[in-house]
Amino acid sequence: MNNDFPDYVRQAVLSFVTPLAEEIETQQKIITELKEALSSRAADISQKYVFIEAEGSTGRKQTQLRGASDIDLFVGLDVNDFTDDLEFPFQERKKRLSVALERIVDNWFRPAVAGLPVCDIIKTYSQHPFLSLNMYNMDIDIIPCFFLTEREIAEKGPITAVDRTIHHTKYVADRLTPQLREDVRILKSFVKAAHAYGDKSAIGRTGFTGYALELLVLSCGGLAGALDALKSLRERPIDPQGRTLTELRTRPTFRTDYVFIIDPVDHKRNVGSSFSPRVCKWVIQRTSELLRCIDDNRLEDAIELCLERPIPTTPLPERAMRHAMCFEFVSDGSRHYTVLRDKLNSLANRLEEALSRERTGYSRFGRVLSEVYFEDRRYAIGLLVEQPEIDPYYLRRGPQLQMSDAVEKFRREHRDVVERGGYLWTCVKRDWTSSYEMAQSIIQRSPIRGLTITTPSEVSARVLNILYLYVNQIEKIPLD
Repeated sequence: MNNDFPDYVRQAVLSFVTPLAEEIETQQKIITELKEALSSRAADISQKYVFIEAEGSTGRKQTQLRGASDIDLFVGLDVNDFTDDLEFPFQERKKRLSVALERIVDNWFRPAVAGLPVCDIIKTYSQHPFLSLNMYNMDIDIIPCFFLTEREIAEKGPITAVDRTIHHTKYVADRLTPQLREDVRILKSFVKAAHAYGDKSAIGRTGFTGYALELLVLSCGGLAGALDALKSLRERPIDPQGRTLTELRTRPTFRTDYVFIIDPVDHKRNVGSSFSPRVCKWVIQRTSELLRCIDDNRLEDAIELCLERPIPTTPLPERAMRHAMCFEFVSDGSRHYTVLRDKLNSLANRLEEALSRERTGYSRFGRVLSEVYFEDRRYAIGLLVEQPEIDPYYLRRGPQLQMSDAVEKFRREHRDVVERGGYLWTCVKRDWTSSYEMAQSIIQRSPIRGLTITTPSEVSARVLNILYLYVNQIEKIPLD
């Protein structure tokens, strides 16, 4: 099916996204230096381990893009060294393992890198603690995991989510050919060009992961098949066991998932479960657009869709700007970006809910779209609000007249009550008439540790363009 993807587009995109030799050399240098430092420290403190390996795109898979690669260094631990902790019930086991792994980060990882040219060292937490740092201008995570065989994972499941990662690497690396590796790079570049890639996705909380895109290429025989599958991902799941969408949705753990890319290493896991519905809709729309460009022989447009460009900072049109607002924050560097991203996404969801409806359930400022965007240490929440300003009063409908007890209670609670159309009605004074003032108040009452409100920068301009140019294409609200 690769022949269906124009070679002209293919070669043009690859000329931009294939990593340079010096990049790969730097990555390998970093990996070697870190492995040696970790091994040396382990020997000094008699710390046992099974392996230290780079996973992800810069490991054995080598599917990284030019100028856009991080390093994930996994340290495999022997399960037998943690048998006492693993014997406890789930919640207690989780606490004990977190303490044990935090000790490993503090006593092994952090001292090991102290003598290297590193900066921005942060101990952070996902399912368990790990160490983040920067070395030679490259972001690195050093992540402890447990060494489990594929069979153990299939029968009992992993101890932590990252225990599958070494098997993901092996599965992909063993199946990639040079051409399929190129296909993966083009597909990754296409999703990055949509600003919908990974946990730094500009659209939705979490975008498509590199592993998911690798699985699409492998399971569909190449790039053309992967694009066709991506376009129809809502209707056609990717599943090594061939289960239908209906069959997959009968599983309680899958019931609310938006798309399905089942993990060939663990058939009980949906790789796509973390993808935001918003990001899925956007990527599916962009895929249809790319395929139309190819069908219409608009090859330059197809190339443009596959190459990442900066998110615009141009001011929104006046008619849209009156519906827009944003709030920008700066990080003090004490907390990992994933923690701050998740806190801000929770705050954005609260803002959407509060601005959309009164406490009585009645519409307040109409439909609201929110998005979170961040660059380096700057973070922004952007909002598009259907009705930025509203009247100070609204009519609230009460109970039906025939419901005597409810009618009596409603009359006691409200002074000015009228009967109309078989119901009681009353005029209610709103707490807020300005969407901006309400949002500002909520944000001021919801401080996030590690973040301080700051003056707007290009980050604010970008989050508003994300909402207007991308999100509002798939979740339209009136902006007149």
